[in-house]
Amino acid sequence: MINIQLTDEDLLEQAKQLGGHKTQQETIHEALKEYIRWRKQMESIQHFGTIDFDPEFLAEIEQRSKSR
Repeated sequence: MINIQLTDEDLLEQAKQLGGHKTQQETIHEALKEYIRWRKQMESIQHFGTIDFDPEFLAEIEQRSKSR
């Protein structure tokens, strides 16, 4: 268990109320999950436009979308 000292109790209380959490621990846990999810999303966005797909794969995807 990590013991975290906060310098801004108002910030934690506001997050607790906005999230509808019952405890500070629940609020911190959810905030960390959300932060990690956001950081992973930002990392993924950096790869947009940098991945080259196989032309055969793209043709297959296009063909599948036309057959719908």
